[in-house]
Amino acid sequence: MPAPSPTALSRPVLLVVALSVALSLWLALRFPLVDPDEGRNAEVAREMSVDHDVVIPHLAGMPYLDKPPALFVAAALSIRLLGHTPFAARVPALLASLGTLLLLARASVRLEPDGHAARAVLFTAAAPLFAVLSAYVIFDMPLTACVTAVWTGIALEMAGGESARRRAAMFLAVALGVLLKGPVMLAWAIGGSVAAALVLRERAPLRWLTWWPGWLVVLALAGGWFTLALRRHPEYARYAFVEESLERMTSGSFKREQPWWFVPAVFIGGALPWSLATPWRWPVSRATRVAAGFVAFAAVFFSASHSKLVTYLLPAFPALAWWAAEAWRRPAPGLPRALLAALAVLPAVLVAGSPWIARYARAQSGAPLAAALEQAHAATVRYEACYSPGSDYLMGRRSPIVSTRGRELTSNYIIRYRATLQARGQWRLHDSPDTAPPADVVVTPPGRTAPVASELFRDHRFVAVRPGSTR
Repeated sequence: MPAPSPTALSRPVLLVVALSVALSLWLALRFPLVDPDEGRNAEVAREMSVDHDVVIPHLAGMPYLDKPPALFVAAALSIRLLGHTPFAARVPALLASLGTLLLLARASVRLEPDGHAARAVLFTAAAPLFAVLSAYVIFDMPLTACVTAVWTGIALEMAGGESARRRAAMFLAVALGVLLKGPVMLAWAIGGSVAAALVLRERAPLRWLTWWPGWLVVLALAGGWFTLALRRHPEYARYAFVEESLERMTSGSFKREQPWWFVPAVFIGGALPWSLATPWRWPVSRATRVAAGFVAFAAVFFSASHSKLVTYLLPAFPALAWWAAEAWRRPAPGLPRALLAALAVLPAVLVAGSPWIARYARAQSGAPLAAALEQAHAATVRYEACYSPGSDYLMGRRSPIVSTRGRELTSNYIIRYRATLQARGQWRLHDSPDTAPPADVVVTPPGRTAPVASELFRDHRFVAVRPGSTR
């Protein structure tokens, strides 16, 4: 069967994509980076942009192997071009959200009747979880683009036959996904394909997995990086496959267990209002059955896992939106006006509530502390029993940290392999203030120091004072 001929994107599709990008840009420019996740990921990328080490990410000068380097490399390039600003760190997520919408639209116009593409893109862009994470320094939005490339590629292959070019793109997406977030991308690619085959009751969704040149691509790119990382950190194999993957799924050691209803609650809440308004029915088209298979995989896999976060389910949302777009095909030629109005609520709430949201985000960010330190002309800063990676990122510096175990860095790898890093001379934290370099300003948690006249800054997380003025 010949491949479906490409169709130009319609004006409604392009309008939705443009509005989505505009909202993402506004979010990226409006709010400060939130600690610890955004601030930490941004600071890792900034240190990579300075150190030029694209193999091993670093945080506070120490190896940060909690995640592979792809997001940090992309953000580091953005930082080199745009400076260490919140927007620069958010560019990879913004571009990934745009790529996801375009992948969805491209597949839809080739596989589904008129109007499906606009609905699928609209539902994806309007999902609160997708909209917010489109401007957030985290791994899940780029991973979503990779997963979407895989399942839309399967749907296109089933409709138009095998294509070496398409399969190469699918396996490149798998390799990039592994370099973004590790083995979980393999779970999405293989598990999602198996689930789609079960939904369709045929083997067609599995055929692409037998294309051996694609696995050579994955082995060369993801396997090549993994080999380089192992040469410098032999313990990484155990950490990546046993501790970060198997242990995360089968135990509660990461303290991310959730109740049984967590996954359906995320699907419903993350896609309001269309998750409740859609007249859900069992998929009719084969492409929608592929999408439903990937949604089913996410529901089963993350329900079974002992480690759950809301963001883990983001890659399933474009597939869920595709399914909803088909469900709305029959009731009426267009979406009800009430639903269209409801879809506009999220942007309206974000814009109208932005002063309050910005106030909350600022209270969780390193921006206030960074502003106070810059106003005090603090040439050097030392953290004691605390750390604000977002402040270091905004100030463009790597500050010394006094900590015995490194818990302030919120890195499982650094905490678990402290002895290994110490034995290699790669431990950069200081056991006490006496062994740390002198600093113009010392930052501690509240309650660690008494109020003094030279106090420069205080909030619910940090107190900044001049050295020698505590009592």
